[in-house]
Amino acid sequence: MKKVLKLLFVFIIMTSCSENEKNIEKNKCETDVPIENISWLKTKKETFEKLMGSERVEIYSYSYNNETVFLIDDCINCADKLTVVYNCSGEKICEFGGIDGRNTCPDFEDKATNKKLLWRNYNNLIIDKDRYNNVNTDYSFEIINVSIKENALFITISSGGCDGSTWNVDLIDSGDILESFPPQRSLKLELTNKEVCLGIAEKEIEFDISKLQIKDIKTVFLNLEKYQKKIEYKY
Repeated sequence: MKKVLKLLFVFIIMTSCSENEKNIEKNKCETDVPIENISWLKTKKETFEKLMGSERVEIYSYSYNNETVFLIDDCINCADKLTVVYNCSGEKICEFGGIDGRNTCPDFEDKATNKKLLWRNYNNLIIDKDRYNNVNTDYSFEIINVSIKENALFITISSGGCDGSTWNVDLIDSGDILESFPPQRSLKLELTNKEVCLGIAEKEIEFDISKLQIKDIKTVFLNLEKYQKKIEYKY
């Protein structure tokens, strides 16, 4: 009888430890900045950071089957790419694509909700009037410097944060062309900053602005909100 009770006690302790470990992992996933606070995910992000200017990478979080999962697409727009979904512990639970067109979670598209972009190693230029008109400009950031080299626009901004590595920054064009000479375009920066450090960080962001060219025109002025000078773009 004592042996049975001892075994039962050991089983209860092991079960309790297992539940505690699950709760710890769950709490990690509920952090505001999982890309920084979940160690295996941060390691992957730091590895992908070395690919800046090479393959485009995106990391998303979803709610799927009552848990937080992470989808990593490490080659945006690549043929035969393999997209992988991981659980909070970094275990692979789904994969899509590849040469064989595999899909190990056929219900993911229907059941996965609460999609959030956590990180990407590139920045977008978006030409969209509605998006331009609805940009959230409440974020506290300052434009420090702007320069152009060929078709690349470099913008240095500062904002509250750790190091800016998790910032998502898009450049939004209104889609309107002002009929002046040279013609002018209007742009805004959209910053998503969830870093909670007390310091101030600076980051230089590069955008390919070749889509802003106007046919039969060799120069266009860019009016960037929160930057006092007109930006002359010659091409």
